[in-house]
Order: sequence, then structure tokens, then C-alpha cells
Amino acid sequence: MSATSTPPCKPARATTSGSCRSSVEAAEQLPFPWREPPTADKVAIADVLALGPRQRVGMMEARVLQATANRVVPVNGVASELRVFEICDPTGQTALTLWDRQIMSVQEGKSYRFTALSTRKEGDRTVLTSSLQTAITAVGDVGRPPSVRMLAVAGDQAVRGQVMGVQIVVKPRCRRCHAGQESVAARSTTHRCERCGILQHTNAYVFTYSGMVMVATRNGEELSLTLTNSAVFNYVRDNYLARMAHDGPCLEEEVIGLSELEATVNGEGLVVRFGPGVQAEVSGSAKQDGAQGEEVKTCELGELLAESEDINA
Repeated sequence: MSATSTPPCKPARATTSGSCRSSVEAAEQLPFPWREPPTADKVAIADVLALGPRQRVGMMEARVLQATANRVVPVNGVASELRVFEICDPTGQTALTLWDRQIMSVQEGKSYRFTALSTRKEGDRTVLTSSLQTAITAVGDVGRPPSVRMLAVAGDQAVRGQVMGVQIVVKPRCRRCHAGQESVAARSTTHRCERCGILQHTNAYVFTYSGMVMVATRNGEELSLTLTNSAVFNYVRDNYLARMAHDGPCLEEEVIGLSELEATVNGEGLVVRFGPGVQAEVSGSAKQDGAQGEEVKTCELGELLAESEDINA
């Protein structure tokens, strides 16, 4: 009876006595073309409308039609601003919710590429919301469907008067876990996140604004108005206040010192934009011209100005 033996394994490159080894080689030419992974494929709005809730949308391009809602809600102990936009592409129309600084990255009538979105249901309609990982990039006009539906929204109201009181809260949030921070030292270059415990550079934290302003109007009314993150951000940028961008008390002193304030208030009663009135603007123009260069140079973190340049680009 003859014994059968298993043929030895053929080594790819080298072997050691009594065993076989594998090898890894780099190939410069592949028999198929390179392509993005499936999660990066561009999704059309018609495809989004067919999805259920809690589905991830890797990337899409759409035109921003109009802003339809603006609210401030608490998230992880931090007041966060959200704004809802109607968006479209040639295949359809839906809604997209953006949060905090993402809001300032888009303008009505322009087209953008959005990444890392997720779906939710609003009645029978599938809509989109952004995430912490969402990136927004301007692109050429993507077009519109044969017909679009413009929603009726309450118009903005102009308010002008003397500032009687103001509160501005500047809240740093961790980019990794999104938790609000309570004890960031003003002059410290690093800070350990109070939730995830990771030590990070202070300028890596995202600073958001919230608060309120009390205005006595010319007709004798006293209004208490809610400030949004985008309103305070634009005020700091437009008035060259980068040196105090992360100092709430200093910003409060700046606002209450205005001889007159002019604000734009939306249908939900939120201040979406504010600044000095005509009198304050004229009287402060010389001071602003002289201080502009110095204030830009003394911005410790520089993040605010960098973002404003990206938005205006």
C-alpha cells in the first residue's frame, strides 16, 4: 500500500525549513479603474426622497432656494442655532437643516456640495439634516426642477432704538464630542475637554454665541430679543472686533455702548442681524478706521477672521 503525500506549498518569494510563507507585493497597474467608495457617490434629491429616516447621504449637490425657519435649541447644555433651507436640484426639492456655523456657509440662490448628511421624516416627506462631519463647498449652479415650491414665511422686521440691556454668552465646544466647556482659561493655549478628556489646543474648540438684547424703541416700546449665533458672529466680523471675539463681557460693553442699535428680527422673534444705527455708525467710523489694523493683528486665536475669509471667498 503506497502512501499518498500532499504536494508541498509553493513559496511565493521565500520559505523557511518545513513551512510556507506568504508575500505582499505592490502592483502599479490594476485591471480596473479607480473609483470613490460607494458612500461617496453623489446622490440626487429624487433618491433622497425615496429613502427612509436615519439614512446616511454621503455627498450631494443642491441649490439653496430659501430659508424657511430659524430657531435656537439646547444641545448638550449649549444653545445652538438651526436654520432650515429649501434646496433643489434638477430631480426634485426637499429641506435641509444646518446648524450654527454651517448656516453662514450658504447663501440663497447659490449651489453647494454637502457631505455627511442624514435623513429624517417630516410627515410623508424625507428631509435632510447636517452632522458634525458635514462639509460645505461652493459649486457651479446645479440647476432646478421644472417647478419649485416657494414657502410662505413671515417677513423680517426692522427694530431700531437704544440698548437698555444685553447678555452675550460665548461657549466653547469640543470638536470631537461636541460638549460645551465651562472653564476654559482666557489666556491658556491648551484645554482638556471636560467630557472626553482629550487635551487640545484652545483654538481647536468651536466658539458659539447666544444671548439677548433689550431695546427701547423710538415709539416707547421695550423689546427683549434673542440673539442668534450667526447674528453675533456677523456683528463681530463686520465691526472688526476680533480681539474680543471670545470675551463675552467685552462684547456686552461694546454693544451697550452704542448710541443706537439697529436689528433685523425674523418671524420667530430671533435677531438674525444687528449693528450700530445710523448715528452710532457715523460717530464711530473714525474710531473704526483707526483701530481696524490693530484689532485684526491682536486676535489671539485668529479663527474668526479665517472663517470669515472662507465665507466671503
